Amino acid sequence: MRKGILYGLVILLVIVAVSAFMFRNKLGEQPSGTEQAVEESSQTEVTEKDEIQDKDVDTSVDNEVIEKKDTAQKRPSEEETDEIIEEDVVLSKFNYLPVDEKTLHRAMMVSIENTPAARPQSGICKAPIVYEFLVEGGITRFLALYRSEIPDKIGPIRSLRPYMIEIAREYNALLLHAGASPEGFEMLDNNDYKNLDQIYNGKYYWRSQQDPTPHNLYTGEYRINDYLNNMLGVEYDNRFNFEEIMIISNTKSAAEVININYWGNYNVIYKYSPEENTYYRYLGNLDSPHFCESNIQITVKNIIVQFVKTSVKDDAGRLTMDLEGSNKALYFRNGTVSEGYWEKEGQNLTKFYNENNKEIAVNPGNTWIQIVPNNTKITYEESDDNGK
Repeated sequence: MRKGILYGLVILLVIVAVSAFMFRNKLGEQPSGTEQAVEESSQTEVTEKDEIQDKDVDTSVDNEVIEKKDTAQKRPSEEETDEIIEEDVVLSKFNYLPVDEKTLHRAMMVSIENTPAARPQSGICKAPIVYEFLVEGGITRFLALYRSEIPDKIGPIRSLRPYMIEIAREYNALLLHAGASPEGFEMLDNNDYKNLDQIYNGKYYWRSQQDPTPHNLYTGEYRINDYLNNMLGVEYDNRFNFEEIMIISNTKSAAEVININYWGNYNVIYKYSPEENTYYRYLGNLDSPHFCESNIQITVKNIIVQFVKTSVKDDAGRLTMDLEGSNKALYFRNGTVSEGYWEKEGQNLTKFYNENNKEIAVNPGNTWIQIVPNNTKITYEESDDNGK
């Protein structure tokens, strides 16, 4: 009996031991709370890294596309590029054409001779604005304006008349000339107007050995540039209302050949070229082109004929011109003509108006202003051909 009890105790102990061993193994499979959190965190990090790596591999092309899209968004559109280009382009205030850089110095105006001995003139083809006046003896003289682009050679240079000084004052321009009429000298002295007379400032000029005196006096950029650069800080508004789109009204008359009879046999003729939308200048007749240097014929985009009251003031035949107030005007561009009037008050710019009392529009490019006596005969007609 004792043996049976002993055997039973042994069996019970074995069962308890086996159960304890199995229970302990189960506890070993379930980590503690802290260990489980660390383990789960590690597993999460590993999983996220694996996912990122997988995405890097699977979506590399998409990332390149995204980068390109970002780059494209940073680049300006074509319209924005055009705007930037337009902002960078500097336009002349006097002909509305692009220039190399913004000009800060004062404009200059040069008195240029127009006798047969003075032709072909130098630099006049490059002037954005040119005035032509009648002087004594039935000849004319030019007043050419320069600012952004000054030619290397301008001339031949001659003396001033009072009405030329009046025009230069409108532009606050530096005047370059060789002497003046008695009244012209008086105006310059009394008004302390900024000018460089060759008589007293010869270093800004030179005489060509190829032409006889007095038709051989010239100036140019390299002679005058340093002087102009000491006259900085002068701002100008656009001289005209520049129109970038060519609009031809049906109400305007065709004017493709223009004849301006200044005096006696001195006739200025312009002939329109529709292919180039420009006028070619002639003297006397269409067989005599008016050339500037290098045998380049003078061409003009806009022609303004300004009528002024004119009278003879002395025995030498010198003239007076009434440039203040108002008077009639003719405007030629795009092969047509329109009528209007001009107005000027004091030293202000002369303004040009159409029949509707609005300032005229001109094409980008050079403008020649033909100042003529009231009784000057102006004729115009259609051209017989389309050539120049």
